[in-house]
Amino acid sequence: MLYYDHGLGRNFASYEMYFDENAVTYLTLANQLVHTVNPGAISVAEEMSGIPGVAADTRHSGCGFDLRLAMGIPDCLFDIVRSHRDENWTLDRLWHELANRREDERTISYVECHDQAIVGAKTMIFELIDADMYHSMRVEDANVKVARGIALHKMLRLATIATAGAGYLNFMDNESG
Repeated sequence: MLYYDHGLGRNFASYEMYFDENAVTYLTLANQLVHTVNPGAISVAEEMSGIPGVAADTRHSGCGFDLRLAMGIPDCLFDIVRSHRDENWTLDRLWHELANRREDERTISYVECHDQAIVGAKTMIFELIDADMYHSMRVEDANVKVARGIALHKMLRLATIATAGAGYLNFMDNESG
């Protein structure tokens, strides 16, 4: 809603070339209305580009969302898990992604969400354990892949929760372990 197009194949020299100011005005007014009608309401922006001000107060020229999802975190985690052996994880990159947020905007961090399920991708636990999830999850099973996957999944969740801005989103029913 915030953008005129996806920007594929275009060279943008300024925000005016792709940023829809009418959409920003609409979202700002909608947030003001929501908070006027129900002062206890909480609005969360699901916005991937990281454009400044989406979750900033309208008194500071923001759109007025109370929180924004830290949508880069799951993509970074999946990329690290898929392209690096555990012992070669780049902790600088991981730390940067987990802690990279504006101080004036509250964020919700997460390891995985509905996005992976919607596009037909695997959830993090399935990325780590895969088909062994179906036949090697009993306590008495001595499966190294399952033990490793559960341990890494717990560590990823712990690191994400520990560095979360204002909250942690848990994707229910897919975080086994």
